[in-house]
Amino acid sequence: MTQQAAQRLETEVVETIREAIIFGRLRPRERLVEEELSERFNTSRHVIRAAMVTLEQIGLVTRRPNRGVVVRDFSVEEVEELYEMRAILQAEAARRIPMPAPRSLIEELERIHSEYSDCVDRMDLKQTAALNNVFHETLFAACNNRFLAEAIATFWARTTAIRCYAIGDPILLQQSRNEHRAMIDALVRGDRESLVSHCVSHIYPSLEAYKRAHGGWSLVSASAGEM
Repeated sequence: MTQQAAQRLETEVVETIREAIIFGRLRPRERLVEEELSERFNTSRHVIRAAMVTLEQIGLVTRRPNRGVVVRDFSVEEVEELYEMRAILQAEAARRIPMPAPRSLIEELERIHSEYSDCVDRMDLKQTAALNNVFHETLFAACNNRFLAEAIATFWARTTAIRCYAIGDPILLQQSRNEHRAMIDALVRGDRESLVSHCVSHIYPSLEAYKRAHGGWSLVSASAGEM
């Protein structure tokens, strides 16, 4: 197998597993067995191991003693800290987006939102998830700090196994669409306070779905004594 072919297969494995996690076909703590994956993708274990390294680097899987590679799960404290970081980063990015927003930015977000809405109506979940990513990447890229935008993307990826609990919920999809609309409207009005508020509140419905699936624990620091 050529190096180029091996890289293509590695990318295919990474994307297939990432998609399986996004749509809840692979759940936190579920094992990823090299031999089974090698047979499924008709490729060598070397390619599978390389894919596992990539998935571990982006925070989707982890290695556990005596279990091998598993889909990443998080303690209550880790989930709190991840979402605190997402809120901090997205609020800061929203504060840095130029106001009034460039017309080109608004037009691009409107185009993405229109396509996203069509996919929500059709319940095309794969394309909905892809366009959701594009919407947020486009919005936060406008903060004019590439490293801040990259940090947001990193924490977005690391919470994939949490966010998957909201995929396919028609109520949450409609809520997401409404919140995207509200972000665009805030940009059009030049209302920074509203933009910041929506960019932060937007992250929490998927977390609430995750919490409900795990006993409904409260998103309050354990050190506060209110768990």
